[in-house]
Amino acid sequence: MVATLLLASCAPAEVEEEEEVVAPEEEEVALPEEEEIAPPRKETVKVTLKKLDGTTVELLKEKPKYGGVCVVALSSSILGFDEAIHANYSCTTTKLTNEELLTGDWKRGPAGTGEIGWVGSMDLAYDYTVGGVAESWEIVDDRTVRFKIRKGIHFALNPESEASRLVGGREMNAHDVVYSLRRHFLTPGCYMQVANTGEQKEGWDAYAEDDWTVIHQWNPAMAPVIFEYSDYCAIIAKEVIDKYGDIQDWRRSHGTGPFMLVDHVEMSSTTFVRNPDYWQKHPLYPEDTMPYLDGIKMLVIPDRSTRISALRTGKIDSLGASWEDAEDIVKTNPELEYTRYLYATSPISLRIDNPDLPWYDKRVRHALALAINNQEIADEYYGGHGDIYAHPLLPYPEFKDFFTPLEELPQSSRELYEYHPDKAKQLLAEAGYPNGFSCKVLCTSGGVDMLSVIKDYWEKIGVDLQIDVRDYAVFTSIYSRKKQEEMIYGTPGSGANQPGRFFSYYSVGYLNYCRIDDPRVNEVIEWVGDLGWDLYTDRERYAAIMKPIYPYIIDQQWQIALPGTYSYTFWWPWLKDYHGVGLVGFINVYSYLAYIWMDQDLKEEMTGLR
Repeated sequence: MVATLLLASCAPAEVEEEEEVVAPEEEEVALPEEEEIAPPRKETVKVTLKKLDGTTVELLKEKPKYGGVCVVALSSSILGFDEAIHANYSCTTTKLTNEELLTGDWKRGPAGTGEIGWVGSMDLAYDYTVGGVAESWEIVDDRTVRFKIRKGIHFALNPESEASRLVGGREMNAHDVVYSLRRHFLTPGCYMQVANTGEQKEGWDAYAEDDWTVIHQWNPAMAPVIFEYSDYCAIIAKEVIDKYGDIQDWRRSHGTGPFMLVDHVEMSSTTFVRNPDYWQKHPLYPEDTMPYLDGIKMLVIPDRSTRISALRTGKIDSLGASWEDAEDIVKTNPELEYTRYLYATSPISLRIDNPDLPWYDKRVRHALALAINNQEIADEYYGGHGDIYAHPLLPYPEFKDFFTPLEELPQSSRELYEYHPDKAKQLLAEAGYPNGFSCKVLCTSGGVDMLSVIKDYWEKIGVDLQIDVRDYAVFTSIYSRKKQEEMIYGTPGSGANQPGRFFSYYSVGYLNYCRIDDPRVNEVIEWVGDLGWDLYTDRERYAAIMKPIYPYIIDQQWQIALPGTYSYTFWWPWLKDYHGVGLVGFINVYSYLAYIWMDQDLKEEMTGLR
């Protein structure tokens, strides 16, 4: 009441209204409506592509613009800069500063025809491969490929690189390619050395036929892998190694790639700028020279919550996230775009070459699988962001010809992904273990939570699982030599989720943790080896031979498959032509940054920053 009285007392005194005089014939004049200003129309371009099956795809896309710096976050510092010393995937910068003989076909990814996801695929996909520094190639015989090298590609003139100044922007040629391949394959400890042992190494060679021709050879059984390694080895200049011995220091970075490395602060940031002399035209926009971005900034942000906060505030442009974080990000930042993809978790690999172990009997392996409630793990452990069927092959678009959906498997195989503890007990009794048995699984600390869940399930059928936790160095030493006594969990690449990895997981390859030596698998491997190039270059025929072996592998249960989980990639809508891809080609992580562009006007409109 007091407030009302005060307001009334402060109000101006009433003024007596004067009578309005209106002219007798005066009419109201309507004021013109305020004209709405339409947003500026975005310029578009029509892109016409053709799928492998001959289908034409027409896309109407926003015309790309040059400029902008893309900022991404790393959870840890870059491990190395020399691929002959550190694994290719650890040398993050080389995917941007250097090139390889071959690379992935961007046109077939989500920005184009959508025939391949470019999420995590490392498949030997001949049909999805295009030339990098190789202009063309021909398969000469069952062990030889001849690559023609593009002329006019120069090493970048990077003022911040000692090695770049040494090379002086000279033209790259076949001798550089051969030197790089031979350094990879012949350097002790390098991936090509570790991954290829015994008979696998026989017959390998690379040499320059002339200044613009590279001959790459292997034995017939391994010859198709030439294409994989041609999309793995960064091309460098011999004179840099002659002077410095290696490329461990980032200042020795040099290459012909789309970006130049100009600064690196350990555990802080890594900075790239556009290579103004880069040669490649964009696959979708052939009038444009790549890249569109002025530069890239990689920030090291070890703390997960800080990385997410940086994404939410627009300080970084994209981020991969787990399902736990994804739920919250979608709620708080609906303006972000995202995609999700199924990620195969490591199976429990059983050593099956020892007849004294219980699971030498397939009935025991089936019992162990039937005793796990996979749907419960997918729903509760992964919060509904899991899928029970993520092994032995992932349902990616590039694998559709090899993949058998769960509902099309035989009933006996489908039930291995279901929960049947009573049948599991029955099978154990039939195999001579009515009271179960004790066993041991090797892992690192990161595997304890999941294995504790499995331990609880197996206890209900009388199986006592002992979890043997080792530090990473010891664990690595054991799995790399396949010296585990019984079971092992958490080994890299043990999911066998791509056809091109098949031979390493189930044959003589170093990823055969189970020590599998199976007649039917060996027969398929022999077929593929005998058919060689004819099969490898004929995707349809390759799939027809390989597809039936996967249901057989499921029935064998050499690896106890666990549900896969969905991972997410978020990005701000000002990143254009980006669809959440992680790589282009064989382990070429971050290489997609050479293909996308940034709408700086939209970024300024959304954040006030440019």
